[in-house]
Parts: sequence; structure tokens; C-alpha cells
Amino acid sequence: MKSVKLFVTLMICVAIGSCNIIKKTGTTVSDKNSNVKTTVVSNDTDDNYKMASLLGCWAVTAVNDKKIAVNGDNHPQITFKSMSDSETVVMVIGFNGCNHLNGAWNINASKLEPLGEFLSTMKACDDAPYENEINQALGKVDSYTIVDDNTITLNSADGSALLTLRKRNLSFLDGAWKVTSIIGEPVPSDVTVKFVIDIDNGKIHGNAGCNVINGAIVVKLDQSDGIEFKDLATTRMSCPDMTVEKSFLLALEQVDTCVEGATSGQAVMKGTDGGTLLTLVRISAEELAED
Repeated sequence: MKSVKLFVTLMICVAIGSCNIIKKTGTTVSDKNSNVKTTVVSNDTDDNYKMASLLGCWAVTAVNDKKIAVNGDNHPQITFKSMSDSETVVMVIGFNGCNHLNGAWNINASKLEPLGEFLSTMKACDDAPYENEINQALGKVDSYTIVDDNTITLNSADGSALLTLRKRNLSFLDGAWKVTSIIGEPVPSDVTVKFVIDIDNGKIHGNAGCNVINGAIVVKLDQSDGIEFKDLATTRMSCPDMTVEKSFLLALEQVDTCVEGATSGQAVMKGTDGGTLLTLVRISAEELAED
């Protein structure tokens, strides 16, 4: 284990350069989440399952029972990555809204054992309201709890939730799609609205029915399934009937969430009231290139 600790420390220092150390303290917070229904990982859980349950990028949705209500580039996140030479050690790459944090934990059943102190970059930010609380919380983490398929909590030694994390669950949207209905109205057979969504790069590109469309995507990490399309721009061609395109663009600007449809090849985009704005079906690269 000493060799793992040394390897982790060297990797972190090389990766982030100038940094300071966040020291672990023995302070804990009161248990405010005792009413949360959870499924605790048992001591005999398989190592591969334990690792898989943590790996990936997670949005921090609450710290010390305080909901985090920021979106975009400054939303706090934590990413867990596996170590090639260990089945139980995860690299922890955090972002507190301003600075990046790096460390490692050893997974022992539901326990998370720190391998050295967390290191942090030292950027100064005017607007990072959760920075200090997240730093302190990470230094107190003792265990984790699986709440559901997309949510975990990182807990203090007394079992109270320090950080609530939700996995980004919009990766199913990556790829090419065709719009089949707009606000309850089927798209006419002689009009095609299709586009490509790139969640990781935050981009949408395609055909709005007449004109080429480009825009930005914001994954709204403070709410489940939250997504927003902004900075939409189109070319300026004129077609005989622009009704479908106008309806599509108006609906796209109002999208608040997106969920999978009845199958993995379908998706439903909804507004703030939960009403369906757009229904989509997945298409192939060949279908995207047609017309």
C-alpha cells in the first residue's frame, strides 16, 4: 500500500503543479439526512462492483445538506478514476467551483480510506460560494452510501451525509436524432428535422427543417435530467414553409429536461411544466447525411 501512496502523490504533483494541502480534520456534522432511504454497500461486496459503483463523473448536488444551485462551468463536480495497479484504489479529482482537488481513496467495503492529503490548485475566484465547504467536507469523508442508480452520498465517520453526488445521466443523448413530433404535432413527412448532440463538448448541430442550426448545450447539474439549449444560430435560407422550423426552434429554446423514451432509441424533451415539447428517434450516420 505504501507504493500505491507514493505513486498517487507523485502523479498528483506532476498533474497539477503548484498546489496546497487540504488537511483532514476530526470534525463531523450533525446527521440531517437520517430520513434518506439508502442501500448500504455490504462488507462482502465484490471489489469490481465497489469500484464500478463510484467510477465516473458526478455533479455535487448538496454539501452539508445545502442544495447547490449553480450551473455551467462553475458547478462543483467529483470524478473517480481507477488505478491501473490496484483493484481498490480510486483517484479522486474534484472541482469546488474554483479550484481543482486531487487525491486518492482506498475502498474497503463501504469505507473510503484516504491515501495522503488532498492537493489543490490555488486560483482565487470572486464567485465560488461552495469552495470552502466542499474542501472541508472532502477532508472528513469516511464512507459512501448508494442511494439509487445515479446518486451516492459521501459520509462522515458518524454516517451523516457530507456530499450528495449525482451522476450525469444524459450520455444516452450523444449521437444523431430525428424529431418526430413538436409540441404534440407530428412532423410532416415532407420535412426533416435532425441533428447531432455532443454532451461532452456541449454542442448541437443539424438541420432545423430548412436551415442549418448550431448551438450550445448546458447540462443543468442542479436538477435531474436537466438540459438547456442556448446560443442557437441558423443560416438564413428561405423555404416555402417555415412553420415547422419556427416551431422546432421555439420548442428547443424551452427545453428543461430530457429522458429516454420507451426504448433506448427514443428520447423525450420536456418543458419546465413537464409537458412534452419534442420527441426524438435515433438515426444512423447514413440517415443523418441524407438530403
